[in-house]
Amino acid sequence: MNNLTKAVVGVCIIFHPVVAFSASAQADESLESYLKDYHPKTYSAAKKSNADINSLEFSDSNINNDGAAMAAAKSDLRRSPILPRPPSGSARKNCERGGIVGGIFLENNFVATCVSEDGTFGNGYAPLGMTFNPAGTGTVNAPDYLRPGSPHEYFSVTFNQQLFTNNNRNGPTMTGSDNIPTKIRRLDRYPALQEGGVMVTSSIKGEKYAQLDINQKYTLDPNSREIIVRVEMQNTGYGVLKGITYARGLDPDQDRPTTYNTVNRKGHSYFSPGSPVHVKPANMVWASGKHSKLSVALYSVDPIGHDTCVSRTWTTDPIDILSQNCGNPQPVYDVPAGSYGFDYSDSTINIAFKVGRLAPKEKKVFSFKYLFNKEKKYVIPYPKLPKPILPTPIDSAYK
Repeated sequence: MNNLTKAVVGVCIIFHPVVAFSASAQADESLESYLKDYHPKTYSAAKKSNADINSLEFSDSNINNDGAAMAAAKSDLRRSPILPRPPSGSARKNCERGGIVGGIFLENNFVATCVSEDGTFGNGYAPLGMTFNPAGTGTVNAPDYLRPGSPHEYFSVTFNQQLFTNNNRNGPTMTGSDNIPTKIRRLDRYPALQEGGVMVTSSIKGEKYAQLDINQKYTLDPNSREIIVRVEMQNTGYGVLKGITYARGLDPDQDRPTTYNTVNRKGHSYFSPGSPVHVKPANMVWASGKHSKLSVALYSVDPIGHDTCVSRTWTTDPIDILSQNCGNPQPVYDVPAGSYGFDYSDSTINIAFKVGRLAPKEKKVFSFKYLFNKEKKYVIPYPKLPKPILPTPIDSAYK
């Protein structure tokens, strides 16, 4: 555990429980200071284990990709700070009319995204991918979670030992290696606004008259900091479909242009004036920018079996995610179990569902959320002192 100076980004560190201490009043943008101020339990565990946090921050950046073309594209972005000139016009115009057939722009005062023709979030390499403004004053100029890095946001499905994937890195249309035939349409609940929903309809045909229909409903409510995804799967073929799984994930790049790396972990704790809320590692995977303090998470408490993973190999296979075969030890953060792990790397965050088998005409439904937030410094609250009982004045006692 002490040999943490290897030149790799994102050594996964898992710690046993130790006593936390309060956040430092001195703020900077180092990884050590970030952990100390925002995640003191993790920082305290790292120091107790003699982890070299500085070496993790300044190790050579990794390029974790599924293919050479993607690696080359991301490498080119790193070599030059000058990005390709984006299309002119507003983010909504770029999404819906900027060379895209059928893109749908969703926005409230906190969150904005483009739902591409292939059903993924993002607009390829064009503005905008997925943004969040914690002030709630508009989102177009907020940091983008998907650009300028490789716009990796995908959904994948397996059944009968076949894998099907649509990925925004292939562009916003049904091109490249996208192999899930998909159509999208707007679900307007607020005609004068851009909030509302999008229905993403897909139909996958397998061998021997096998067919799986998928309806994904994306919902963005007014003043909400989350995108709700409801997935309905139905067997519309003639035989039983076996081994059905579903996955969703993204490569978060909200700290660009400073770095592609994010602080990643499975599980989370929300600290409030009352009792803290601990989210199980299988129910949430979380990535935060140590510079922007912006975070994104995939979250579900659906009864259908599911798990999350942080992946340095950028896997899009739901079976990899469910089996935790994600290319690295998993950074589990589970306070009740005494684990305070974290990962600092250019990795993806993912969630997968084990749907199982579907007989003809049978359907199953599950849901999850994209959550957005800005972190606040963690301060250990002082315990409340009991209110003193004042003595009864002598004069009033004898009246």
